[in-house]
Amino acid sequence: MHGFGLRRREGLIVVLGLAVSMLSWLAFQPWNLTDAFMIGAPFGRDFVNFWIAPHLVIEGRAPVLGDIDAYNAAIREGFGYVAQNRMIFSYPPHALLLLLPFGLLPYLPALLLWTGLNLAALAAATRLIGGRPSFAALACLSPAAAAMAMYGHFGGLLALGATLAVTESGRRPRLAGLCLALMSVKPQFALVLGLLLLCAGRLRCLLHAAAFATVLVALSLAAFGWAPWLRFVEVILPLQSRLLTEFAGSSLATATSFYVTARFWDLSAGTAWAIQAVLGGLAFLTALTALRGGPPSPARLVVVLSGALLALPYANHYDLAVAAPALTLLVLDRTAMPEASPAAILVWLIAPLAKLLAVASIPVIPLAMAAALVALSRRLDTERSAMPAGALPCSA
Repeated sequence: MHGFGLRRREGLIVVLGLAVSMLSWLAFQPWNLTDAFMIGAPFGRDFVNFWIAPHLVIEGRAPVLGDIDAYNAAIREGFGYVAQNRMIFSYPPHALLLLLPFGLLPYLPALLLWTGLNLAALAAATRLIGGRPSFAALACLSPAAAAMAMYGHFGGLLALGATLAVTESGRRPRLAGLCLALMSVKPQFALVLGLLLLCAGRLRCLLHAAAFATVLVALSLAAFGWAPWLRFVEVILPLQSRLLTEFAGSSLATATSFYVTARFWDLSAGTAWAIQAVLGGLAFLTALTALRGGPPSPARLVVVLSGALLALPYANHYDLAVAAPALTLLVLDRTAMPEASPAAILVWLIAPLAKLLAVASIPVIPLAMAAALVALSRRLDTERSAMPAGALPCSA
């Protein structure tokens, strides 16, 4: 790993991460595209949703998006998929505006473009916070990036949007607001990040975000009408809620919240919600303290973005890509922090193993994230208290 400018310890971490990613990918039987996990390609399984949803809209079959049986019949017809896994397009309809270009392409070129775009966004986010090109490449090779690519999600675009929203909310609130509005296609994460920015006093950013989000919703209504929104509210949101409240374990095997972890450990729903409220609330307050504590260094960004994820009762392992740029610098770049905590290294490594850990009844990712959050917060507090009073940074 000398070509990346890494010391022996960090080089070993990268090699271990690559091994974890490769073994996790092979466990999905990527050569089997019709009756196993992958669909249509040996990676990017859930991209099927992002491709077929706009494809159906283009064909004039938008009502199928709210009919789970018809939607899965379309996937089986289009891909020859015979496995019992059921898919769902669970995103608000204005997401279709951003997905339409991919629906115009054949599936494999669209998947390659989608994956490349998200990896490029990860690299851009890493460069944005001061990472050298070699570390931008390492962020794209991180296990969280591998999980994102294997599942075909858009964690890279979320990482770039979230990084810009946090770092530019004070200096360039219009740009930060645009990023937050675009992130509303992942509404739960955009809401918690927006709440963090509101509590940190970044009101101008939120006003711009509200304006841009209104434009996106209006454009979706003009393009697709009311029907997709009504189906989203009447069908998709209640279905997503039941997955949590009735705890459909097989559908939540890669989720990374305190609530889901507690349910996997056979705790009652009430106890699990109480744990999520307490620990998620503490994670939110920790993220807020970091956000208000000074300029967004890699360590501070890890606390803010990881805390936002932990505050949610539902987040998934591929969402860890949101923090991958900052976490990569934290773990591998000694100039970002002299030495990362073992918990931070574990979080960097563990994302692709989420499904295996859940099957083994040890879904420990949120616990590792919480431990890393505590260690980083203590380090930030120590550094801040050691600064001369006149040198303490002001929040933007």
